Amino acid sequence: MAKQAVKVSRTNQVEADADPVRERILAAFSARARRSGVRAIPMGELASELRMSAMTLYKHFASKDELVAAMVDAWALELAALDALDWEKAQSCGSALEVLLSWADAWTASLSRVSPTLFADLQRDHPIAWKAFEAQIGERKQIAARHLARFLREDVHPGVAILMLDTLVMQAADPGFVETVGISRREAVRAALALWAGGALKQRVMLRAKD
Repeated sequence: MAKQAVKVSRTNQVEADADPVRERILAAFSARARRSGVRAIPMGELASELRMSAMTLYKHFASKDELVAAMVDAWALELAALDALDWEKAQSCGSALEVLLSWADAWTASLSRVSPTLFADLQRDHPIAWKAFEAQIGERKQIAARHLARFLREDVHPGVAILMLDTLVMQAADPGFVETVGISRREAVRAALALWAGGALKQRVMLRAKD
């Protein structure tokens, strides 16, 4: 079912690129959803904001579910672009960590523009779209895991190392955690990466400060 949803949403994205009106609807919906979540956007209100009739809106998106699916697919593509890192340049533990830090900076910058309410709404009200998004993110993580494997300590199980990396980063990126420790999400994620690298990589690498 999730794979089918991904295929459907990718088709929607192609149509959006070819249809300026559909693309405008998607852009407006996505901007509002990132600020205040999906539940806060009545379709009729969105149509009024775009100065079009509800009939025109539903002509391009038959339901809010379809609009959410298109938004999630576009978002996944955006995150994939941020994660399109040149792993071939990672020839040492130090350069591998630099690639991870570049990803972390791009990832946290993207997250900073999204309200936690959006994640909650997706998981609660749009599980198919949420699973499709998780599948896209999971694919990116698998790519990173394959490249990182050669830099891991021989006495550390690769599966455990990658799972701990994911756990540390997601915990550090959590808004509640960031508020508790009193630092930015970027600082928290970079610190988590430094801690992970110190225990998982073959060679100990000092975290280089970055403006």
